[in-house]
Amino acid sequence: MDCPKFPIEFSRNGFKKLTQGSHEYYSQLLTIIIRTEPQTFPMTPRLGVYDPAFGRIDKSAFILNASKFVPEIVVQTINTDYDERTGDIKVSFSFSIKE
Repeated sequence: MDCPKFPIEFSRNGFKKLTQGSHEYYSQLLTIIIRTEPQTFPMTPRLGVYDPAFGRIDKSAFILNASKFVPEIVVQTINTDYDERTGDIKVSFSFSIKE
């Protein structure tokens, strides 16, 4: 999973603002949901998914967060992989933007 770059991405050439409503924009919103622990933000305490370091990622919590906080999209898949060599948990997802 790439580091979030929302709403702007910095590079050697300056910065690039993500276009609201683009696939990359929503991908970053969903990445933020996965990387945020619940209770982190007082105004939205239910935003986020608990860290899967000692268990599995709660896929239903991710889908519920996506439908509540990013209603413009529909999550189609969410997959997790555990890399035994590095100990990393990799999360991938796919979604479609509602018309």
